[in-house]
Amino acid sequence: MIIKVLKLVVVNILVLMGLLIVLNFAAILIFQGRLFIKHSIIKDSIDKRARLPNYKNIDWACKHFKEFKELQSEYRSYIGWRRLPCKGETININEQGIRNTPQSELATEKSPLVVFLGGSTMWGTGSDDNNTIPALFAKIAQGGYRTMNLGEAGYNAFQGYLSLQLQIIDGLRPNVVVCYGGVNDASFRSEQRPFSHSRENQIRAVMKGQDRDKEDVLSFRHFFLNPLKSFINKFIVNKKPKYDFSQERAEQVAKVLLESWLLTRDLAEKHGANFIAILQPNAAIGKPYLEHLKKLDTDRLKGYSHLYPAVLKLLQNPKYQELSNNVIVLTDAFDQKECIYIDECHVSPNGNKIIAKKIYNHINNSVINNKKE
Repeated sequence: MIIKVLKLVVVNILVLMGLLIVLNFAAILIFQGRLFIKHSIIKDSIDKRARLPNYKNIDWACKHFKEFKELQSEYRSYIGWRRLPCKGETININEQGIRNTPQSELATEKSPLVVFLGGSTMWGTGSDDNNTIPALFAKIAQGGYRTMNLGEAGYNAFQGYLSLQLQIIDGLRPNVVVCYGGVNDASFRSEQRPFSHSRENQIRAVMKGQDRDKEDVLSFRHFFLNPLKSFINKFIVNKKPKYDFSQERAEQVAKVLLESWLLTRDLAEKHGANFIAILQPNAAIGKPYLEHLKKLDTDRLKGYSHLYPAVLKLLQNPKYQELSNNVIVLTDAFDQKECIYIDECHVSPNGNKIIAKKIYNHINNSVINNKKE
């Protein structure tokens, strides 16, 4: 009798384990299948931005956004990440993760070097290599300057500072440093600290408990329970991020931006370079034409509208008044009835051309003249 009971218990346990294993494998297959289908759809789909009237007479738009979706990044110490090398028709990235910037044929090694820092708007999302801000600046300069694009998608001002520092350690000697920021510095998500980059939570999730759980690599939890938990969370967890748009948070975020610009200015001037910081335009500030855009992220726009007034207010603070001499506010640069924005902050080549001209004029009229004096 006891043997029969034990057999029945063992059989039930084995059946239960079998069901758990089948359930886990099914969850993994469904999860991976969804990812595969989603990736295939995204890979083959055409980015809606390529169909905007901004690109009406631009034949490379669809190809650009297709190449853009296929770009990959890798982890880099200190700066967080950098894009992997790419050789495409509209996007070319070298071994250092730096996007190609065509130079004027009239430029020489003696032409002053202007280094541009910023996020994806500076890197050139929405533009081929010839139509990024640094590339258009080089074209306008007609050999008067060489340019280098250190922008990277998602980078905030502090990451720009670190990128410049690493390049200077490696021998880079710019004559002018241009920081183009504001958008990626709007860190208002509640789970993020004001002083953090956009992938902090992603990296934290990957590394969470890693050292403590080394012994679980071959465990039942590692191979079965964790994948099942992740699968279930995909459907039951509310993924909508929460935001803190309080005045206190806005002041904290603004301070991080200005302190990062101060560090960059000091670094540039220490190595004999002029420094310019630009508070970049975005769809929430000013009076840009937006009727061609159907839907914009209201939370992102709200973040911009809270950050920018806080930045302008802090620039009046005695601590930052000297820095304000290096800051150009271009929030009204796109206040015209022309299709320029392709989303909340990125623009088509016509927008980059406007910014490149303004930067070029400022350097020629202010930076160079001040140097002569």
